[in-house]
Amino acid sequence: MLWRTVLRSSSATWLAPLLAAFVALLLSDDLTAKVTHGYWPSALGAANFALPFVAPACATAGAWEGTRFTRGNVAGWAPTRSTIGIALPLLVPVFVLGAVGMAVAAALTIATGQPDVGTPPIGMVLVWLVILAAHSMAGFLLGKRLPLVIATPLALVLSFVLTAYPAAMEPLWLRHMVTGGMSSCCSLDQSPDWRAAASALVLALGVISACALALTALQQRTRAVLISTALVVGLAGSSWLAYGLPADPVTPRTEDQLQCAGENPRICLWPELSRQAAMIRENASDARHRLQKAGLAVPKTLTMEEHSGGDALFIGTWPDPSASEVRAGVGTALLPSDPPACAQSGSDFPGADAYGPTAAWLALTAGAESQEAAGRYGAKEAEVAARVQQSSHNEQLAWFQHNSKALRDCTTHPAPIPSAHARETSQ
Repeated sequence: MLWRTVLRSSSATWLAPLLAAFVALLLSDDLTAKVTHGYWPSALGAANFALPFVAPACATAGAWEGTRFTRGNVAGWAPTRSTIGIALPLLVPVFVLGAVGMAVAAALTIATGQPDVGTPPIGMVLVWLVILAAHSMAGFLLGKRLPLVIATPLALVLSFVLTAYPAAMEPLWLRHMVTGGMSSCCSLDQSPDWRAAASALVLALGVISACALALTALQQRTRAVLISTALVVGLAGSSWLAYGLPADPVTPRTEDQLQCAGENPRICLWPELSRQAAMIRENASDARHRLQKAGLAVPKTLTMEEHSGGDALFIGTWPDPSASEVRAGVGTALLPSDPPACAQSGSDFPGADAYGPTAAWLALTAGAESQEAAGRYGAKEAEVAARVQQSSHNEQLAWFQHNSKALRDCTTHPAPIPSAHARETSQ
């Protein structure tokens, strides 16, 4: 059959514009809601949200082509050709249908994220295409064995349930077996955990192998054994890869990707922030100077790598920061990122009330705007911090040191607001 005839007669041809419109109009808000600006893995990972909608379209179109294959007795008209040899050309437009749907989704997320540093993770696209091929072939088999009025809606429903519903099920790692867990990827300091993507890839390859075997001319018993083996191996391998993964399968980004400059302070940023690097470094350096002037000890290395360790301060990761965000990040980095172990084990933690006012005071001391402090930590907390700033240098420092201690144990209560009076002229 000529390719133009295949394209003209395929159900995927008229489904393609409908799917593209569906993705562009009805999924655009969800697709672009959590894209990290400038970061390729996030731009492509967010497009994965469309997969539970695109894959059912492929399964439905595949089922339609399968019913046409059976009704037309194609195998009987071409007895010298294998069934799989006849089926594959029919499935090419279906596969293209899925590629079009995911291309529209990716175009939306890339346009929102505008990544311009590094290269796109092509592995994500490969996972999409293999999953879509699995749904297309499974739908074709369903249509080959069932009437059109049953096969197409059944393929649609089964495909949607298998891709969308595991995300709401326990254990959490089940969801990664069907879609690869890339939708929640990633902030600037994170990379996708490829175990999740590999688990979906292995299961999809198992399904493709089983479908291909079902379309061969092997003896029935041999075919049944091989199909079962392919499915079991796919499920077992996929489960082994996904087992134990959290809801968001990400890993810390490697520290060697940071771009560092300066000596005192030495400031390390992710390459995606190269256009704003001068502004970030200027404000981070000045914020550090202000905090030191207030009597606080601040490491000479400021970094966006949370797990850098050593004499380095994690100042946060922002995809599109303002000057106040940078200053607030440097200030609040001096506080512990988590409650103390005693609080996590269930003990009373009276120092918890100290976090908001102390963080707001650090942000204001570092030079952040009052609106930034109020927006981050609350208007009441920012008001307390502003009142503390009216105290003397020594009283402010004592207040901070007391609250810092309260945030690190389960016995110290927050410090009261120092009595207000004029600041020391030495400041």
